[in-house]
Amino acid sequence: MLRLPPSIVLLLPLCALTLSGQQAPPDPQQAQPRPPVFRGSAHYVRVDAHPTLGGEIIQGLTKDDFELFEDGKPQTISAAEFVTLDEPDDARGSMLSARRAMELAADPSYRVVIFVVDRAIFDRPRWSDMRDDLHEFLGSQVGPRDLVALITTDRPWTELSLGRPIEAIRNEIDNPNWLNAEPQEQTAILRNCELEGLRGRIRADETYALLEGLVRLMAQIREDRTSIVFISNGLSRAAPDMRYGERRKMAMPPQMGLVNGRITRIARPSDMRDRFCEGEGRRLAETNFDRRFDDLVNAARAANVIFYPVGVPFFQAEATRSAAMGRGSAGFGVSPARMSTRVSGTLEELAKDTDGFLMNATGDVRSGLRLAASETGAHYVLGYYTSNAKRDGKLRAIKVRLKKTGADIQARRFYRAPTDKEIAALSAPPPPEPAVSPPEIAEALGPLSRIRRSTQFFTYAALSGPSLTVVVEVPYIAVQAGRWKDGAALEVLAESDSGTVVGSARARLTPNGRAVVQVPMDGLERPATVFVRLRADGESIVERTDIAPEPAALVGDPQAQRSSPRGIAIPVALFEFARDERLKLDWPLLAPIQRFEIRLLDRLGQQLRHGIKTVEQDGAGGRHVVAEMSFTALGRGDYVVELTATAGAVTERKLLALRVK
Repeated sequence: MLRLPPSIVLLLPLCALTLSGQQAPPDPQQAQPRPPVFRGSAHYVRVDAHPTLGGEIIQGLTKDDFELFEDGKPQTISAAEFVTLDEPDDARGSMLSARRAMELAADPSYRVVIFVVDRAIFDRPRWSDMRDDLHEFLGSQVGPRDLVALITTDRPWTELSLGRPIEAIRNEIDNPNWLNAEPQEQTAILRNCELEGLRGRIRADETYALLEGLVRLMAQIREDRTSIVFISNGLSRAAPDMRYGERRKMAMPPQMGLVNGRITRIARPSDMRDRFCEGEGRRLAETNFDRRFDDLVNAARAANVIFYPVGVPFFQAEATRSAAMGRGSAGFGVSPARMSTRVSGTLEELAKDTDGFLMNATGDVRSGLRLAASETGAHYVLGYYTSNAKRDGKLRAIKVRLKKTGADIQARRFYRAPTDKEIAALSAPPPPEPAVSPPEIAEALGPLSRIRRSTQFFTYAALSGPSLTVVVEVPYIAVQAGRWKDGAALEVLAESDSGTVVGSARARLTPNGRAVVQVPMDGLERPATVFVRLRADGESIVERTDIAPEPAALVGDPQAQRSSPRGIAIPVALFEFARDERLKLDWPLLAPIQRFEIRLLDRLGQQLRHGIKTVEQDGAGGRHVVAEMSFTALGRGDYVVELTATAGAVTERKLLALRVK
């Protein structure tokens, strides 16, 4: 039966929500979490050990055959278990849910290998060779108890998926457009900030964020070693650039103008985009990547994460004496004929400091990958209660020997001692099972899942009788970064459940990232889905919005407007709000009503005591119900606005979800 380390109990619900959108049928056998083990004030430590002879694992050993030292002090080994990875797992499906993958990753009888690829360093010819090496590994070295993932340095760590079939990874790297992926939204915004001299730091910051996230995740869910094959040409160890601010000011000279007939300096206007870019520029310039490298190594040691870098050489011109020196020149020239290749020394340091080894992409990568896989094959899991009772959160060194020969063997080298707070958390009773949202509330909250940093623009479709209004909204931070600053062409298409086009329109996205489109309907069928295509600068992006299937008799879908203390009201398609914003909702009435009620609900459908100003009034096209609310008193989270309208025996309920950030 699968046994989980205590820390996974706290992390798994988060991983199931954030790591992968994949779904799988319920597993026939549910893993039971292992309760924490304590002996007085001692902490129980698990160590994977790999004693070999002639390249083969030595079998038949017991705990009495090993010696184990922590910070040089001998420890009493309580248990030794031999683990092999070649046993079939008939209960494991080809597709794993995120939760199931995390559970299996906690099991020492499974091996975890994560490929991290910096695809920005590859052109097609060099990638073709590396791709063939990966194919060979996936085809020959992966067994039924291997959890293999592939992620690139331009993606966030939350996109890691350990549950994908191997064939899906093969198909991904075979995609001809795989090298030309769009950057993360945050990276695209930074590139538009014109941060001269910081592009290398932007890329380094992105890479470190990914690796740090992966190491933290593995530290939470796994005690046995995790292998990260890092395919790159190096990691930055740049010191802070304390002169960046001065150079930035020199690159942005003051504006001059005519004031009262005299030429004088005019203050440069500062908007939100400028403040964001300046703040990020300072952060990146002042980042100490040398310290981040050391912190990454220490975190990997504590988490039992081993790096096996594959160094991809980059070309560097050799400095050669210029031919002009014979004529008295003291300069240096660059000879294209004397280009040399080298691999960054940081990769060798990363490998050495985490007990891995460096592979050169121009060498025998396939043999290196096979060797890396063999180092994490069959092994022993040793357990001991540490004699050091301090709960200081510090890194402690481990050494394992064979008692008979005194020879050191490959084994986990470090672990991080727990703190009092962590021990208390593991000793506390498990949290109660989370309450389940009513089906109608869960359905209303569904559109909030579209709120992702990668979404280019958001759409909202409101149907009121025969009238269809579509709102398009580009995230504010993207607008400030200059996204579609010249506007864009919009094409709107409404389809019925049968797939018949029942309405269409063309419009223009304004430079402020907003558009409100009235879509003429043919009146034959009710629209069910709305597609919005945005075209600009060679791009063509489509977003889809579904319309509630139940036809309304009393109340149409609401129009929404947001406003800040200093801004005017603007139409809403992105229902995510800051706490200093206000929201105005306008429901058109399709027939006279006798009464209505508006409430704010939490994500479980429970009413909240929150003031909402409501009124029924005349407006464009007839009567409307209007509500205004602020978010100052609300915490971060998801909420639902409920409108209930009654006329005679007919009662209609409208639900609209929103998020406070």
